[in-house]
Amino acid sequence: MTKSRARPGRGFTVLTVLMITLVSAACGGVINPNFVLPNICREFDDTPLTPLSAPPPNDPTNPKLIFETSGLIKVMHGSGSANLASGRRIIKVEQSVIIPPYANQATVFLNGWHLNYQGGDQHVLALGALITKIKLDRRGATLAWTAAGVLRDDDFKEGFNFTYHFTVIAWNDAALSVSVDQGSPDNFCSADTDLPDKSFVALNSGTATALSSFTVFGQEPAFPLRKPIAVLPRGFAYFWWGGDHHLLQLGYNLDHSEIFAQQGEIYSNNKSHVRTAGDLMTKTSAPLPTPATLVDSGFVSWNTYAIFKDNDSRRDYVFSELASTVGGNDVGIVQPPFGILPREGEGGNFLPGGVKTEQVVIENIPFEYAVPVLTGWELNYLTDDQHVKEVGIWIDDWNFVGDTLSYKLSSILRDDDFTPPHSARHKVTILGIRPTVSGGGAVPRQSR
Repeated sequence: MTKSRARPGRGFTVLTVLMITLVSAACGGVINPNFVLPNICREFDDTPLTPLSAPPPNDPTNPKLIFETSGLIKVMHGSGSANLASGRRIIKVEQSVIIPPYANQATVFLNGWHLNYQGGDQHVLALGALITKIKLDRRGATLAWTAAGVLRDDDFKEGFNFTYHFTVIAWNDAALSVSVDQGSPDNFCSADTDLPDKSFVALNSGTATALSSFTVFGQEPAFPLRKPIAVLPRGFAYFWWGGDHHLLQLGYNLDHSEIFAQQGEIYSNNKSHVRTAGDLMTKTSAPLPTPATLVDSGFVSWNTYAIFKDNDSRRDYVFSELASTVGGNDVGIVQPPFGILPREGEGGNFLPGGVKTEQVVIENIPFEYAVPVLTGWELNYLTDDQHVKEVGIWIDDWNFVGDTLSYKLSSILRDDDFTPPHSARHKVTILGIRPTVSGGGAVPRQSR
């Protein structure tokens, strides 16, 4: 059944899509477009933690050691899971890992996600996953962070399970010229805005299709000039206006990044932003020092694409993204081409679907160390839109030895009866550390 579309009012200030659940729960499940939201930053911080259901405490296999060169770098890959019996709030967890004493810098980023309703399949109103408040404790030799996830329809009744997959990189910046900008370690929101740090919020309005394109920039004056800057995804969220719906297609693409800022371009960014389009979009121009467009100017810019679609050609939806940036003389990136376009159902009869898994091998990588970053994905049902029971895409495991990167990727999109199956595509950007002339690569993993 097609539901009417509710257009946003001027008084409705969406600070982040993932927090819609907090506000909707407070309003009895009804989102009034004239309702003025409370302080979402405080609401997030006040949301109680959900206990991790996995991994078990002190599990030595999670995170898994991928490789380590003592005194230089250690890379790990892991996951965390939690569940709630009700959809009336988000899942929020805290997790941490031990880092080696030689590492005085560390970061963590989102490398996959998995959500499913408890009980039967449902419509979807909002879904998302994020990592925030990343804090390095050098004295305690730990890296800690907060992760959150949401999957909900209109009525809030169904509980849900949330699993996210992460990659941790810890290094000695006296030995490796690598720096990271990953937002505030203590606060969900920026000190100078009412939005999550290193994020933007935008509305897919005025488009002819379900595909949205957002031009984003980050200002990185502390990174060295004339060197590439890698953008690492830390979170995303989708939210449909006008009520919940079936799902046909879900897509995300953090596209090619460049050290470039264009004069006159209006970017999606939460720094010194102005509110537009019903107080929903966070946009600003780059603060350039001259009336010229600049290359290699302490900026990095990229396009982010999103698709949130049922059988209709388009519906209004809100999209939000969080990211970190990594730069330095020893940083390089390989960015494969990837595109997403709106799809229609194919029709026909298919065998039941389930989790799809693929093994990918990439050779001749010109870095001593290489890390796969899941920066693009597309999931869709093959016939037409359906209820959702389970949805996600994630890197299960990966390895880098010599000049060869290999990883296992899994995906799922299904309703209760597993019919129809789903199709999945993805993009992995390679974060390279310390370029080489002829390969060489990381040493095999060492025991911790």
